[in-house]
Amino acid sequence: MDICKLELGEINGNVFVFVERKNIKNVHLKVYRDLTIKLSVPINISEEWISNFLEKRKSWINSQLYKFKQSAGINNMSYLRNGCTIQILGKDKRVYLQKGPKEVVEDINKITIYLENTNDFECATKIFTAWWRKISLELYVKEMQKFFNNIFKKYGIDFPKVKIKKMKTMWGNCNVKNKTITFNEYLYKANLLGVQYVILHEMTHLLYPNHNIDFYNFLTIHMPDWKERKKILDIEVVQGIN
Repeated sequence: MDICKLELGEINGNVFVFVERKNIKNVHLKVYRDLTIKLSVPINISEEWISNFLEKRKSWINSQLYKFKQSAGINNMSYLRNGCTIQILGKDKRVYLQKGPKEVVEDINKITIYLENTNDFECATKIFTAWWRKISLELYVKEMQKFFNNIFKKYGIDFPKVKIKKMKTMWGNCNVKNKTITFNEYLYKANLLGVQYVILHEMTHLLYPNHNIDFYNFLTIHMPDWKERKKILDIEVVQGIN
């Protein structure tokens, strides 16, 4: 993997773009919420072409970096801070730390984390992370149950186990052998349409383990707009995750 230095001006300064040559036909430029920039290009693309391409895309890269810096979420920082913003089900919400006798989280237009010491950012982050995983898991299971009852139950398969963990390159993963579906911890940032797409995608693997024509035909039959959902998911939530 090569690294290209790109000068973006006063706001974002100098950044580094990770360039990977692959056996692909199209060029893919992606900006992640952690501000990492990656460019995937066909193997035979010249360095001069890459430099010219990145120069032309400076404005877009600048706008993406600015957007992500303005809405810094929990995956951008070591610990939550009072007044930071987190994206939940497609909406940006401000996070506030408030003194309280119980360590709880309240989600009413804004996120309020109650704890004894409002300066204990590590504790606030632990409280929030536990809450985040709990409510996201409840939503995933609820949506999975709908798909299971309406689509998958008739195929004689069991309802899968569900897990949540941090993943850098995938929204979800289905272990067909263990009948376990694991969701990216940050999927809960996406709007419900995106969440439903990932759920159906992973549950479809219970019937079709590989991404073959049967897999995509099944997915399209039961969710005709899955491509649109995926596009919005990749652009508006965490760019680059598949």
